[in-house]
Amino acid sequence: MKTINNFLLLKISVLLIVNISVKAQTELTGFFDVISTQNFASKSSHQFQINQFELDVSYAHQTNFSVGTAVALNNESEKMELAMAFVHYSFNDGPALHPRRKETYDHTALLFGKFDIPFGLDYLSFASSDRLTITQPLVIEKTIGGWNDIGIDFHIFHGNFKFDIWAINGFSDGVNLGGNVRYTIFPSIEIGASHSSEIIKLNNSNKWINGIDLQLNSKIFQFQSEYLWTKGIYEGTKDTMMIDDIHHGVYFQLITELIEWTLMPIYLSLRFDAWQSELDRDFDGADDCQNRYTATFGYRIHDNLSFKIEILSSQLENYKREHKAILQAVVSF
Repeated sequence: MKTINNFLLLKISVLLIVNISVKAQTELTGFFDVISTQNFASKSSHQFQINQFELDVSYAHQTNFSVGTAVALNNESEKMELAMAFVHYSFNDGPALHPRRKETYDHTALLFGKFDIPFGLDYLSFASSDRLTITQPLVIEKTIGGWNDIGIDFHIFHGNFKFDIWAINGFSDGVNLGGNVRYTIFPSIEIGASHSSEIIKLNNSNKWINGIDLQLNSKIFQFQSEYLWTKGIYEGTKDTMMIDDIHHGVYFQLITELIEWTLMPIYLSLRFDAWQSELDRDFDGADDCQNRYTATFGYRIHDNLSFKIEILSSQLENYKREHKAILQAVVSF
């Protein structure tokens, strides 16, 4: 009798969970990746480690209200931290979709909470499961990094036109005001421009960042490029080394799908990055220019499993060029 009661209780619990999940459209997803890095100039042995780990919970209600939240591993503290927690409210009726990093349907919406800032192109690839390469472009590392903060964003997506405007926490003080505008000229060509300024007092902006970008997409290749220049912001935070420094950089990246020729789900990426500071940072222990060549080979074993190998060749100032190799396995669920 006790066994029957336990079975009935379990059955009722499962049915309730399924019923709630269907009606509320709650979804649990996540990803993690394992990497191994080898610097050819160093004699130290490589070591496998967890690079990113993230758990996402999303909730979609009816056609215009959705919530997303995520916790992610902080490699420095080795602790799980809040990565995202936002509400997305659409003013238009449309498909009941879960919150995603990339929205592809026409709508006007308000987004508030903690979210990735839609500056330029690279914010769509902050997660290792979304990035076809392993590393970020050099200019992204030197400027915004993985820009994620708390605030509010209003956006309009209509046909070939996309527009974002946001107000978020500043990099150090005050509030950061910015926006992004994108336009698709042809089905395969899109251009964009972004700007954001940190406002401490009215009419006083001493930290800002600008960006322009271009992307071309076809069935077998994807090309994208961004040029960013900034003042008072360095590696995703306040520039404490050179307050009045303006630095800038650019990258050109080509990704070619090779399945048409090899009949295997593989791809190749080639990227060139360059970054330069207008003021000499040498006496502060940092360099004021750098360039990097990156080649990435990827193999999609499954929709939820991929392997990548990346070769990087970097040069700081006029020093000897350094070479490094990175292996990565990415799992999503």
